[in-house]
Amino acid sequence: MTSQQLYQPHPALRPYVRYYWSLDIQSCSGSMLNLQVMADRFPRIVIQCLNGKNALHCPQYDSIYSASLKGITSKPALFQMESIYSHIAVSFFPHSIKALFGIDGHETIDAVLDLQHFFPRELVEKIVDARQTRARISLLDKYLLKRLNVVKAIDCRVINFLHLSPCANYGRQLKDYGISERQFERKFLHSIGFTPSYYRRVVRFERALNKIQHGDYQSLSSLAYELGYADQSHFNREFKQLSGLTPMSLYSKDELIKESGSLLAE
Repeated sequence: MTSQQLYQPHPALRPYVRYYWSLDIQSCSGSMLNLQVMADRFPRIVIQCLNGKNALHCPQYDSIYSASLKGITSKPALFQMESIYSHIAVSFFPHSIKALFGIDGHETIDAVLDLQHFFPRELVEKIVDARQTRARISLLDKYLLKRLNVVKAIDCRVINFLHLSPCANYGRQLKDYGISERQFERKFLHSIGFTPSYYRRVVRFERALNKIQHGDYQSLSSLAYELGYADQSHFNREFKQLSGLTPMSLYSKDELIKESGSLLAE
């Protein structure tokens, strides 16, 4: 049995929080599940609600914490998830870790960090001990609303760039911003963690992933052309680099869940 649900944050948090996400799994097979994590521009907090136990494992990371902050992801990784699992998570916008916690984006990229460095331990314990998802979300809302009192301002040009199409003319944007490429790259890297060019690659990949998962394309070659790849070979190569999968291999997955930047299958 798998249950997942998205919840909206308090209105004042919506510039920073995309949504809250609850996930509960009880697999009858008892076998470990495969969680394919892909390149993802949205950092997140994950609090496993298993009485302090960690049910995620990955050889690419020295430690996985039962309550963690995961930065933006530049490369794929395969996690193993135990067959009984539960969490409440916060999906943030790319600039939110810098804004809410004052940490440069490049310090958290591809990292899984212990949440106790960002949240009071007693708050995490209260969230885990709460028996209802709404109670957990209320605790998260309350704490994150307090963080708005010390929020760090992000350069408006960085925020603007986050919303641009990856096909937008980069040179023209820099001219409009009145800033050199080197200066802007430094600002973007500190605020987000990716360089602007890598960020655009990840956005384009996400669009490709969404279209493939929803069958919204005629052929892979036409999709490659539509999204601005040089050719289908370039598309396939970059898709695998950012996801760990080929475009067509998505159809062979017995998916349990799909969420931003991740795919869970038996």
